[in-house]
Amino acid sequence: MRTVLALVLAAGTPAFAQEMEPGEWEFQVVITAPGMPKPQPMASRQCLTAELAKDPLRWGGNPSQPADCRITTLKKGPDAVSWQMECPSTGMKGTGSARFGRGSMQSETQVGGGNSVALRTRTTARRLGPCKP
Repeated sequence: MRTVLALVLAAGTPAFAQEMEPGEWEFQVVITAPGMPKPQPMASRQCLTAELAKDPLRWGGNPSQPADCRITTLKKGPDAVSWQMECPSTGMKGTGSARFGRGSMQSETQVGGGNSVALRTRTTARRLGPCKP
C-alpha cells in the first residue's frame, strides 16, 4: 500500500492549498487489475503529526520506488491535483487525480507498462481524531 500512497501523494505534495489536519487517519485502498478475480481492498491507520501532515512524501513515500520516477504533467487547483507520471527504468506510466481537505482525501490512479499489469487504485482517507498514545 505504501507504493500506492507514494504514487498518489508524490504528485499532490506541491498542491496543498488546504493542509491535511494532524491526527489519526484511516486509509482505504481498493486495487483492481485485469486478471484479478476481484478488487483487492487494503486498509491502514497512521498517526500524522503536524510536521508529517504538511509533507505527505515523508509518510507516504516508498524507498523501493525506482529513483527515476517523475511527474511529467501536474495541474493544481485550490483543493485538487491531477498528474501524469513515468518511471523510464521500468517503463511504467500513469495518471492520477486527488482531492484533499483538512479531514478527508480521495484519489484515483491508473498505472501500467513495463512488466506490470494495468492497475487502477482508488483511495479514500479520513481523519478519525487525535492520535492515540
